[in-house]
Amino acid sequence: MRVEAPKQRGWSQNLLDKAIDFHGHGGPFMVVGLRMGLMALDKLDAHGYFDLSCRARLHWGPPDSCVIDGIQISSGCTMGKHNIEVEDHDGITVEFTKGDRILGISLKPQVLERIHGILALKNEGAIRSMMVELAESSEGDVFNVVLTRAVR
Repeated sequence: MRVEAPKQRGWSQNLLDKAIDFHGHGGPFMVVGLRMGLMALDKLDAHGYFDLSCRARLHWGPPDSCVIDGIQISSGCTMGKHNIEVEDHDGITVEFTKGDRILGISLKPQVLERIHGILALKNEGAIRSMMVELAESSEGDVFNVVLTRAVR
């Protein structure tokens, strides 16, 4: 009983709604995770679910760890399948692997600081605006991205 259709590769309101339903609420870090998973599917030409693995390095606690739920929804890498690993670390960096290709994605430090600043305000409107900004910003404005081949 495997899903045959590939994971959706583009941003949509439906994807965000699924993520909010799974996670319990919306937030900037979940949007970051959704974007990371979508980039992995696209840049690694992955089907999703089983042909990808992910190692995330981030603060292993909310709010930063909400990135993990976004990655699970968008990429199909899940804690239950053990194709996602999490390491407690400063910043937010993930590595997606498909075959011998590795996609490294890190959230730019200034973006991480901005998100924390917005969340500290506890202003729902500012948080929603930050979510929209993160969803609509260019990849290069939010992330550092490197695609490499694994050394064997």
